[in-house]
Amino acid sequence: MKRKKAIIILICLFLLDLILVLTDNISFIDNNIYRFIISFKSDILTNIFKTISFLASTKVIIFFNVIIAIIVLINKKTNMLLITISSISSGVINNLIKYIIKRDRPFGIALVNETFYSFPSGHSMIAILFYGMIIYKIIEHDFKYKRILIAIISLYILLVGISRIYLGVHYASDVIGGYLLATSILLILTLVHEKYSKENRI
Repeated sequence: MKRKKAIIILICLFLLDLILVLTDNISFIDNNIYRFIISFKSDILTNIFKTISFLASTKVIIFFNVIIAIIVLINKKTNMLLITISSISSGVINNLIKYIIKRDRPFGIALVNETFYSFPSGHSMIAILFYGMIIYKIIEHDFKYKRILIAIISLYILLVGISRIYLGVHYASDVIGGYLLATSILLILTLVHEKYSKENRI
């Protein structure tokens, strides 16, 4: 029940963010967040954020999912396919919404080349739906450095969003929208997974 309420709240917040974007009532916040983040600009930080962003790119996520597919085929660990399903849902939903909203990316400040539209941030969504689903699977197991690993992955997810703003390819509202939407999808997927698993155990 708590997750269902959380999903409703997250979707409502996403819709609020979307309305502010469509009505151009969030540019002041976007600009100020960008100015604050970029004030720390340095060559070292730029390279760090480029690497962080790359690890949430389509090419890397596809590579990781190929590895997951191989593991599933070899060890028959079909429960790991949930991570792949999350990745696919992220790409499909993100591209669909981008095509509908058609928000242009920030102009003249990008430190990397990007194409297609801006809202919501695809990197932010995949960070939640791929790496977030990995956290979900980690929670199911007990091992010595479990909390440390979860903390590291969580920090990385946060840094992905910051990197997209720093690199000038997304507004803060794109990142926030991506996080909100992806988290709600993640919760829906975990609920469906748990319900399906429970029904098949009966």
